[in-house]
Amino acid sequence: MLSGLSYSLLGQDLLKSTQFKGFGHLEYVFDAGQSKHSYFSLGEHDFFVTSQFNKKISFLGEYVVRFNGSSATTFLPSIERSFVKFNTKGNHYLIAGKIHTPLNYWNDVYHHGRLFFPVIDRPLSFSYFVPLHTLGVQAQGQNLGNLNFGYDVVVGNGISTTDAFSDHVEPSVSASFHIKPMEGMRIGVGYYYDYLTKNISGAHSGHSNASSHYTGPRYNGPLAFNLTTFSFAYFGKRIEILNEFAYNTTKTDTLGLAKNYSNFLYLGVPISDEHTIYGFTDIISVDVNDLHVYHLHKQRFGLGFKKEFSYNLNLKTQLEYYLDKAGHGSNPYDRKVALEVQLSYGF
Repeated sequence: MLSGLSYSLLGQDLLKSTQFKGFGHLEYVFDAGQSKHSYFSLGEHDFFVTSQFNKKISFLGEYVVRFNGSSATTFLPSIERSFVKFNTKGNHYLIAGKIHTPLNYWNDVYHHGRLFFPVIDRPLSFSYFVPLHTLGVQAQGQNLGNLNFGYDVVVGNGISTTDAFSDHVEPSVSASFHIKPMEGMRIGVGYYYDYLTKNISGAHSGHSNASSHYTGPRYNGPLAFNLTTFSFAYFGKRIEILNEFAYNTTKTDTLGLAKNYSNFLYLGVPISDEHTIYGFTDIISVDVNDLHVYHLHKQRFGLGFKKEFSYNLNLKTQLEYYLDKAGHGSNPYDRKVALEVQLSYGF
């Protein structure tokens, strides 16, 4: 048995290998829509923990406190990631726990700290049909060969499940592959499949299937969900480009096949080490046959400016123009202009 002194030394070594970091952001929004609003907002605060158990095994945890109107304090905590990573051989790994579903560049590279986002918020597709999280097992390879090839294969709880339970046997499956042919560039594709015996979205996924744009009766039967993604990212000294494309299909016995898509394109131009000007387009279209998200068409266009005070503090100012259409037929688009300012920090 280990002595008390040995336990103490082991504890000291563990503390030396464990790092605690935090990220947060504050925002100001002026919404010039039909109902004008002007307000300040306290954003997500992200507590980031990493630990190296030994040369082969490590841990990562990410815990977020965010606004939730149903709580007494209007803020609630959530576990966003919590996994153990085993280095099986060379650059190959086995990961067990709750992860960001590695379907595209954004979800694979960024975490919840807005400090690292190129724009103020995520692409629209993340609010509708990109499953943000999976609880399960992941096989991963990184920086293999001359093209720095990488792969991720994941089996785990699907869209309609939680972190503690699944009411059906069939798990979700995803696979993604990428190359990094030059410094700052990454090109990747991904695929995700899930069969929902009940058409609901579990809280763990971060996935919101039918938001406030649809108020009619909800379809609760079985649904087959497929998602294919393509990502191109290049972050160089003179130009920054990120394109995230997603093609989603859902199939029900009621209305058959629905075909949905989204595309987010970011273009940034660093004008100095501390300043970047940028623009983006963000489009999502959901078919009239879709019974998971329900029919909508949204477009978002933005121009922005980022000021970096240091590696762990930046300020983004963004002017956005929205076109929003939901429902069938010739319903008119809702149009609005918004000004957003975000102060992001790490500590």
